Order: sequence, then C-alpha cells, then structure tokens
Amino acid sequence: LTALDRYNHVVVQRLLERIVVEKTPYEITTTSNSLKVPEILAQQRFDLIITDLRMPGKDGMDLLRYVNESGRDELVLIVTAFGSLESATAALSEGAFDYLTKPVRQDEFIHTVERAMEWQACRREASRMREIFDREPFAKASAAFEREYIRRLADRWGSDIEALAARPGLPAARIREALEKNDKSGNAQ
Repeated sequence: LTALDRYNHVVVQRLLERIVVEKTPYEITTTSNSLKVPEILAQQRFDLIITDLRMPGKDGMDLLRYVNESGRDELVLIVTAFGSLESATAALSEGAFDYLTKPVRQDEFIHTVERAMEWQACRREASRMREIFDREPFAKASAAFEREYIRRLADRWGSDIEALAARPGLPAARIREALEKNDKSGNAQ
C-alpha cells in the first residue's frame, strides 16, 4: 500500500469506529495492524469483525479464513474500496456475513451491523435452547426451560414478581426462585 492508501485506510477505520460508537449501543475494539488480530482474538470473543479486504500483513480474506479455521463464532463483515464480483463471491462463499463497498453509506453500514448483531443474538438463543433440549432426564430439561421462560418474561416485562406471576399464572414464589437461580448462574441452567 502507498502512504496515501494507508492514510485513507486509517481515516475510514476511524470513521467507521465513530459511527459504531455514536450510532449504536455496541462496544468496539480497533487495530490498524491486522497482524495483531489473532492476538486480540485469543484474549476475548467478539460478535462481529469488520475488516478491510486489502490491508498490509493479513488481508480481509486471511482474517476470514483464520476465524473459520479456528472454529470461532465471530461474523466477518468485509469492507473494500476494491470491490469486484469475484472478490464478493469469494468472501461470501467462504462465510463472510456481508460485503460492503466503499464509500459505505452510514445507514447501510449501521443496518448491516444491526443485522449481524441480531443474527448473533439468534445464534446464542438457539444454542441456549439446544442445551435445554439436550438435557436428560426430562425433569432437568423442564426445569431449565421454565427458568429460561421466566427470564424472558422478566426481560420483556420487568422484575416485578407479582406482575410476572400473573402473566403465566405461576405462583410468585416459583417466579422468584427461577429469577434467583438465573441471577446466580448468569443464565437458565
């Protein structure tokens, strides 16, 4: 990359970072050194990786392959000023969540990030439900389902025990117990 290309890369990175920070509720971690990405990923999990297609070191396709080969759950969004049908097809066929070409419109970028985060929420929910359905004996699965059901009620309607108990017709003591178990475990176990 030329000095101008590197400058433009950093400018776009900062612009996209500012959009995420100012226009979404999500936290963001950035690096301008693609070689540091594996190190960053070794320290924590993310929902979405936003990468340029062409970068020095590891390019966007290298990062996409790294995520896939490592069995990671992050979705990968590739952004590029050098878009082509071939590179878009290659990125999407290798599992990129989406592929955007620069200049990226702010509303399009935010919409794509929101879709990715919704997709991740659905994946987490499916995983939680799969864990519940895989439990044996039935009594353990049933108890875990009830706690998950009550957790979702509380997410939608608040933590007023009496109000929550009225909705599904469960005793308030049962609602309280389920919420306490969810608080202790961090989820419906």
